[in-house]
Amino acid sequence: MNKSTKRYALGIWIAAFSGMLFCTILYKYTLRAWFQADDFAWLGLRSHVHNWSQFWYAMFAPLAGGSIRPFSERAFFMGFSWLFGIHALPYRIAVYVTQLAVIALLAVVAKRLCRSLVAAFVAPILWVANSALAMPLTWTCAYNEILCSGVFLLAFYALIRYVEINERRFNVLQWAMFLFGFGILEINVVYPFIAILYVACFARKLMRQTVLLLIPSAAFTIVFFAVKIKPKNEAFYALSAGLSTLGTLASYWGVALGPSAAAEYFSWVQPIALPVTLVLTLGVLGFAGWRALRGDRIPVFCLGWFLIALAPFLAIHSHITDYYVMVPAIGLALFGAWAATVSLRSGAIARAATFGLMGVYLAFQIPTARRASQELWARSVPLKRLVLGVQTVHDRDPGKIILLDGVSEPVFWLGVYNHPFRLIGATDVYLTPESARKMTPYPELGNIADYTLPESEERVALSQQRALVFAVEDGRLRDITNVFKATAVEGAIPRRIEVGHPLVESLLGPSWYGSEGDFRWMPKEASVRLGTPKGGEGEVHVEAFCAPVQVAAQPLLAWLTIDGETGPRLTIRDCNQAVVITAPVHAAPDKKEIDVVVHVDRTVRVGADQRDLGLAVRTIEVVDKPQ
Repeated sequence: MNKSTKRYALGIWIAAFSGMLFCTILYKYTLRAWFQADDFAWLGLRSHVHNWSQFWYAMFAPLAGGSIRPFSERAFFMGFSWLFGIHALPYRIAVYVTQLAVIALLAVVAKRLCRSLVAAFVAPILWVANSALAMPLTWTCAYNEILCSGVFLLAFYALIRYVEINERRFNVLQWAMFLFGFGILEINVVYPFIAILYVACFARKLMRQTVLLLIPSAAFTIVFFAVKIKPKNEAFYALSAGLSTLGTLASYWGVALGPSAAAEYFSWVQPIALPVTLVLTLGVLGFAGWRALRGDRIPVFCLGWFLIALAPFLAIHSHITDYYVMVPAIGLALFGAWAATVSLRSGAIARAATFGLMGVYLAFQIPTARRASQELWARSVPLKRLVLGVQTVHDRDPGKIILLDGVSEPVFWLGVYNHPFRLIGATDVYLTPESARKMTPYPELGNIADYTLPESEERVALSQQRALVFAVEDGRLRDITNVFKATAVEGAIPRRIEVGHPLVESLLGPSWYGSEGDFRWMPKEASVRLGTPKGGEGEVHVEAFCAPVQVAAQPLLAWLTIDGETGPRLTIRDCNQAVVITAPVHAAPDKKEIDVVVHVDRTVRVGADQRDLGLAVRTIEVVDKPQ
């Protein structure tokens, strides 16, 4: 290997490493993300395979929407779930390593296309920064976008090398990757048009054999529409042509350039998103026109890549999704890399304009990519807690029905809806009827009632102690079986309540403020109904805390009134830890409930909060008198 070859190889690897390092820093949540949404369906695919016939069906049968992606989805999830189950880290490592390989490949392609190490450095940075990559890098189910990017780049690299040195092995490699791509993602059908555009610009003598790539694409398209199964939400993926296509293109163009995507996460961007997008658009079109007048076809090819790779999505105007821009954005990254290369050979004005526009692009895309990937990771966290929490309960009590109360809509639609508990062998997991009633229904997706037990069966299961009930708070489970059973099933008044839980609201007096998780604030006084102790004799314990400003000048006094009888006063001098207010109970043996009123001698307002705050109460409990 001579010195120039060594310098070339070193330059490529430095450029590739820069892109990899940038990707690692920008998408730091990649390895930490857990499963969500469709991931659970794919993870469960292996459970349907018990023989070779079922295996081939699982690998190649068309699913809703007509998708047939045996390599990027089915083989990937079945293989990894067999090896690693629901341990997400190995899946995330596979995604991450694949992305690094694609970045290296992009650096090589940029160097070959633009004949510049500057391009090899710039193209990966511009592509990685695009916020369209956030979802594929954080949501395992979108791994196919990363693989598809790699297939396009490797096939295109083989085409470039075939054009350069006319060695048949590179044409074979292009065909092999192109055919492999049909098992990755449906947009593989448009790769021949990218190849045709390239040879039309730079190697017209190869046009005849390049056009042959259209034959597999045509065959796949015919098969795709012949076996396509209508999805539940068919209107969501409805195809339409006409002027709406231009609107869809404008939307994706805004996402690709950055400002419109940033406006979804940063309110200050909204007023300037359109003007900045227009400035960037003028910059792109101005550079392309200027170079075209000089006979430069690289900008035309790069913009053609963007439009061709985006074309399959333009007719779906009801389903505009940012990560569809991932493969098209390669064309824009190559365009920017060539612009940087040309500007460095031009005057100071050209350099300032080019790198200024790139700076604007990066200024919008980088924070958007970070925020988007962070939010995608964050929404997977409660799902992980919920599934692993249910797994712990199921392992401890494998025969019990598990009822989930207080499940939020995001947790339901991103997790519970896709039956993740089947992956851990817990098949009897349901929402409580109260949780189900609070969900916004989407009939096109499914019936929420399918995720609940009939109330009669629920009552029987609870009365026979065959069910456990858990409150779900940010994915964490809290056992509320006794309270739920007493209030929802037996109609009895519980003797211990967690004041913040919505289930006990009917027991609280009107003066309590809204729930704040596991507690509620009260004003100067607030009441609650509780069950009586055994034999009528016992004690009430109220666990609460206060705001430090309340005791800054003088102690705070708190006491309880039970059925009109006032208990001892508690002097509170320290609000940095919980306090317990107590009072004796003397109730008639046949009495079923008592009325407890919590008092403080004064309230306070904290910051911008306009409420009069007395105590923040966590639990109230009636304790039997020791025998």
